Amino acid sequence: MCGISGIINHCGNNPKEIKSMTDVIRHRGPDGEGYLFMDYNNQLKCFGGEDTSNSIWSSKYPYSPKENINNIAETHFSIAMGHRRLSILDLTPSGHQPMSYRNGRFWITFNGEVYNYKEIKAELLRIGHNFISETDTEVVLAAFAEWGSDCLGRFAGMWAFAIYDKFANEIFLARDRYGIKPLYYWISPEMNFYFASEIKQFTVCKGWSSRINPRRACDFLIYTLTDHTDETMFEGVYQIPSGCCFKSTLNDIKPDVNGRIGFQKWYFLKSDPFKGSFNDAASCFKSLFERSVAEHLNADVKVGTALSGGLDSSAIVCEVDWLQRNGVISGKQQTFSSCSKDERFDEKKWMDIVINKTDVNAHFIYPDLQESTDYTPDILWYHDEPYQSQSAFLEYSVFRLAKLNGVKVLLNGQGADEFLGGYGQFTSSRYTGMLKKLKISRLICDIKNSSNTNAFSKSALPSAIIFSLIPSSLVKGLRNVKSSSDRVRALIDVDRLGVKYSHPYNDIPVNYKTVPDISEHFTFYSSLPKYLRDSDRDSMAHSVEARVPFLDHRLVEFTYNLPDDFLEQNGLTKRIMREALSGLLPVEIKNRIDKIGFIAPEEIWVKKDNPKLYRQKIHDTIKLTDGFIKPEALSYFDKVVNGQFPFDYSYWRLIIFGEWVRRFSVKI
Repeated sequence: MCGISGIINHCGNNPKEIKSMTDVIRHRGPDGEGYLFMDYNNQLKCFGGEDTSNSIWSSKYPYSPKENINNIAETHFSIAMGHRRLSILDLTPSGHQPMSYRNGRFWITFNGEVYNYKEIKAELLRIGHNFISETDTEVVLAAFAEWGSDCLGRFAGMWAFAIYDKFANEIFLARDRYGIKPLYYWISPEMNFYFASEIKQFTVCKGWSSRINPRRACDFLIYTLTDHTDETMFEGVYQIPSGCCFKSTLNDIKPDVNGRIGFQKWYFLKSDPFKGSFNDAASCFKSLFERSVAEHLNADVKVGTALSGGLDSSAIVCEVDWLQRNGVISGKQQTFSSCSKDERFDEKKWMDIVINKTDVNAHFIYPDLQESTDYTPDILWYHDEPYQSQSAFLEYSVFRLAKLNGVKVLLNGQGADEFLGGYGQFTSSRYTGMLKKLKISRLICDIKNSSNTNAFSKSALPSAIIFSLIPSSLVKGLRNVKSSSDRVRALIDVDRLGVKYSHPYNDIPVNYKTVPDISEHFTFYSSLPKYLRDSDRDSMAHSVEARVPFLDHRLVEFTYNLPDDFLEQNGLTKRIMREALSGLLPVEIKNRIDKIGFIAPEEIWVKKDNPKLYRQKIHDTIKLTDGFIKPEALSYFDKVVNGQFPFDYSYWRLIIFGEWVRRFSVKI
């Protein structure tokens, strides 16, 4: 896990710019630092910096640095690559980056992990490739040299990387299937092309100006959506979307008028319906899950687990415990959890059930209001963009706890809810399917048996079913009529920014009808992308690598093709997972139907502990945004505090938006 930087230079000659970009993300990789330049005479030169260790300076690898970048004079270059290393695999100097392969033809700056790299390496050895390191990075390079962009489909893992082919003078950028690792780009007014792990890296570049992207700002403020398109909340800054790549010669990068490049989608969820029984499916799920967890434990540093008390994190903790008890891995497992002193927001009793069943060394934190206030500026800086709630603060605190205990990798349960239906998001679609097939008795039975679960709101069920029955051509218009978002929408002066606004779901190229469609929607466009961004920033802020075993593509694809009732039935969500892991999980956890989610006691903080603090922050937002957030936001907040409006996280979106404008000097 690392941080990457790059410049493709069409004019300008300041080599210290790549140094500044890379320094900004030192938190992503404090263990090493490296740079590559190619001048206009096609000469490649490697440099190091303050965090380049003595062992690397003295090493004799083809990609070892020869000079300190601080001593470099101004020079013309066509491409520069920077790297910040967080050493996880092969801690020796052979893991230094940027790394080369094939006598200096291919060069890479890589962020991520390829968990099946040993299998791929064995295959490459059989067909004649040679290796000088024990890293997955070199395997990625060799795989690209052998198969080109087709290598991506062979990798199981998470990644964002750039490969430069000196012979072809081509740059290749790629991102993993689900966007676990970030990759952004920006084109300067002088037409220099920049790519980076975090948006803040562009703020040190010549020609940078922080300008708001009105559409995406409205998506966040009104609908809590971020990362659902390739755009960001900064005008002109884009991300390579999940499952996409970009390839071009250095001299032929041609953005459109908005600064967007023509990336290609390389990954698609394939439809291959499962034909076996429910028990067969449970057995397959169990096998895939076990393999994924085992692969995600591969590291040359300490690996721990995050435990929330829910089904997903508990499953990972219990599986790691099984592997430890059976001698597959060594060392006592360490778990890290966030708790609350208010029982309404506390899951510790569920964590204790898992802890008492397993042999773990458990660590707990109890974040409070003062800490959340103190850490907000730092968290926002690490995130680059506003985040939806104080859950990010809890996650940030958990990773901080791991860092304090010497753990460098943390497994967590992120991703399972989206494709397993953990939010009850499949219910209305399943019921609609029963209606269409006239399976009325089965429908009535399912609804009746669901009475003691919280998979969905029964009051909202009829309208959800009706919505599912409406033709897709009419859905876009209906999304823009009166809804629960209207209260917040009324607080934003959309017209002032010249935006013809519509519901963000109208821009998402996936319908919201069938269970597979909804799974794809949640996984690639709505909830998962923003949660993955939060997890990446919260972990890397502390130089800790976050790993997500549930997002092994083989497990996701298998589950995507299961029958609807294998995933949910009679109000029971994640049905296949509960059955598959029934011998692994404590019975109380396996049968849980009341998970409250990973939330902070924000309602108490806002309504009881310090409403004046939050009211002042909303006042600050109104002033900072020069009327984009209307003064009526104050009376709205007062009604939330007084209970006239239901509590939600809209108050926080208003606050953090203002903090973002201030922190990054955003022009509205």
